Amino acid sequence: MTYDMTPTQQLLEVLKQRAFTKAERAIAREQIGRYYAKKLASLQQHLFEALEKRHTGELDPFEVDEYIHHYHKQSQELYVYINMQSHSNERLPLWLAAIEADEQGRNVWQPSTILPHEEQPS
Repeated sequence: MTYDMTPTQQLLEVLKQRAFTKAERAIAREQIGRYYAKKLASLQQHLFEALEKRHTGELDPFEVDEYIHHYHKQSQELYVYINMQSHSNERLPLWLAAIEADEQGRNVWQPSTILPHEEQPS
């Protein structure tokens, strides 16, 4: 039953039957925007944690600055990922499939820039 499906899954089911209506294309673009916001918030969470560690004295200002630098690189990577692909009507099904795969844990987008605490000592 479609009530148990996410909006992305519902749109993918529609595509099995027919092309999107104008309203469905708008919903698909909203899903892309929500996905972008969700990924950006996830990246920001690490930055917020670093700022909290600065507040408690666990990190010094230079370490926090390094987190900010890495976060900025990560957010740029996400921006490129989201915007390098056209949001044309023809690409909407591919976007929805990519979002669904990410949400199901099958093909999760991750930034290539790693945060300072994730770096392996050399």
